[in-house]
Amino acid sequence: MNIPVVKLKSKEELRLRRGHQWVFSNEILDLEGTAGVGDVVEVRDSRNNLLGYGFFHPHSLISVRMFSKEYIEPNREFMISRIERALQLRKKIYKTPFYRVVHGESDLLPGLVIDRFEGVISIQTFSAAFELRKDLVHQAVEEIFSPRAIFRRDESPLRLLEGLEPTRSIVKGKEETLDYDEEGVHFGISPYHGQKTGFYFDQKLNRLICRRFVEGMRVLDLYCNEGGFSLNAAFAGAREVIGVESSEYAVNKARENIKSNQFSTVDVYLADVDNYLDILIKRKERFDVVISDPPGFTKNKKSVPHAKAAYRRIHEKIFQILSEGGILMTSSCSHHIYRETFEGVVSEAASRTGRALQLLLRSGAAPDHPVLPGMPETEYLKFNIYSALS
Repeated sequence: MNIPVVKLKSKEELRLRRGHQWVFSNEILDLEGTAGVGDVVEVRDSRNNLLGYGFFHPHSLISVRMFSKEYIEPNREFMISRIERALQLRKKIYKTPFYRVVHGESDLLPGLVIDRFEGVISIQTFSAAFELRKDLVHQAVEEIFSPRAIFRRDESPLRLLEGLEPTRSIVKGKEETLDYDEEGVHFGISPYHGQKTGFYFDQKLNRLICRRFVEGMRVLDLYCNEGGFSLNAAFAGAREVIGVESSEYAVNKARENIKSNQFSTVDVYLADVDNYLDILIKRKERFDVVISDPPGFTKNKKSVPHAKAAYRRIHEKIFQILSEGGILMTSSCSHHIYRETFEGVVSEAASRTGRALQLLLRSGAAPDHPVLPGMPETEYLKFNIYSALS
């Protein structure tokens, strides 16, 4: 068995030994043998010690995505075994079958995401290796879940970095809307049309945490999407909830969800968040609780300065409408913005507007989105709760 060997430069193996799963192109000393897109390669350090096996991409910044310490043929049995292992973890966490089954690198299936909506499966790939093996993934999903529908939600622009076009397709079944009960709040989920893979399971625990802070409060939910935080706030007894979202599809879904839950204290507006905040500031409006869950402001390291400026601008506006002692729940979903960076930007915005902050809670993604301690990129979601004083 002749497997191409990727040999690393001196000391470039340290991240891998600590649990990181990527080899970047500038860390490679040599490639022994011939390897094409998606091929399995052996990775060794500069002293020829074996580090493990991964999927190779000759034209991507991420040259190797590791998947095993020992050689395993990435065949149908491999797919079934890895997905089954990930599934058993989720079954320990959740009673109802609505969750992320596979979370890419964190489940040692690099670049592969699988979400479960009862009998509907949504699949997303970011890596060429799993794009080339998508039939094996479909076969494994079919055998494990016997789903009535399988959707491909491969619309992420991150695919372009692997030479893949964003696309969406139906592998099996047909479009449908599912009823999802989140601890008493009902959502109509459309896995084929909702954003990303259909629903934001990563914020599930944070939406439940939100309930503790909103009873009797006036709440502003920025980037409210289909009403995740807004509906949970209303369920928990908020006096008034205003949601703001720029996607017409998401606003319509949010309004449907409000109606199905028979909530009378929630309104959702179709608007640009920046502009809407300017209007609120001009009106001298005040809110007891502000929730901010924006889309990722950066997709790469080069745009981090732009993202930091955007986060700072939004938070400066938020602090101008947040009441004395008010609660701020704020998120960043980009793995390029580390937690200390995000918290620094929020603190700077508070200082610029004359507010003093008390950090009440640090949180992240729900446990069906596990984090690898040695790979900070897997801790992409930051969720903090603050009290803002004057």
